Amino acid sequence: MKSYRWMQAGLVFLMWLLLLALPVKAASNGGMDVQQTGASGRQVKLSWKRPGQAVRYKFYYKFASDKAYKHLKDVNASGQNCAGTFTLPKAGRNYHIKIVPYDKKNKAGTASQFKDCRTAPGKITLRSQKSYATSASMKVYWNAVESAQGYEFQVMDLYGGLVKRFKVEKKSSATLTGISAGAFYHVRIRGYSRVGKKDFYGAASDTYIAQQPRVKFKWASHCVVKAYWPAVEGAMSYTVYVSENPSRGFRKAATTFDRQAFVPGLSRNRKYYAYVVANMRKGKKTYASPKTNYYTFRLQMNED
Repeated sequence: MKSYRWMQAGLVFLMWLLLLALPVKAASNGGMDVQQTGASGRQVKLSWKRPGQAVRYKFYYKFASDKAYKHLKDVNASGQNCAGTFTLPKAGRNYHIKIVPYDKKNKAGTASQFKDCRTAPGKITLRSQKSYATSASMKVYWNAVESAQGYEFQVMDLYGGLVKRFKVEKKSSATLTGISAGAFYHVRIRGYSRVGKKDFYGAASDTYIAQQPRVKFKWASHCVVKAYWPAVEGAMSYTVYVSENPSRGFRKAATTFDRQAFVPGLSRNRKYYAYVVANMRKGKKTYASPKTNYYTFRLQMNED
């Protein structure tokens, strides 16, 4: 009976030694339960579970469109639940992460891959804007950021008062409603990456927008017309553009600090097209209302 117990204990001891000698095993694609827990600029936070007897890990990365992985960082960790912070080359990008575990004898286990690692979005670049004065709204367009799963807008008046705040998801345009034609607005936009149920925001981009002024015209003399428009709060100047054929472009006819300008050098009974841009100066940068609409006028036949 005693010998049987000794044999049983010996078998258990041998099995334990065999387990120690086995290489680290971790199934690919989530075998280590790799999770992203945070994002900030170029940095991401990752957590993972220890496979087997792993004591060291090699991390590799690649952009989603790349073929080969590049070495990122080595991490020494022997706990069952591991975590680390990693700095990737660029903000605003999606990455694939590969982790190779090693045991005390430097034997490599099976790699795990995490294919949805996102750095926080970088600054958003606004591309263009359109004015819709008839509906008191504007549409703004921006360059989409790869890692952004949505964008947050803050619209403020020139005194810092919040007009509205809203989010859009997986788009590169948004319509701002309730925008008065009589003022510039301060708009702040930032992208966010969603990690789990939490949104991590990138740096904010600031711009100033205003609806395009409505323009009216009045005869002034035999070859001159007066263009006039309502004031736009925050505008330091206005620029008038005129064309005989919009498909061939517009010429600058006048720049003024007033709410009216005289456009000379016109011909009778000819149709003209014009629009006005409101200009706002902030620091060293000038912001302008869009050029969505143009307005038409014609000099009268019976001018003297």
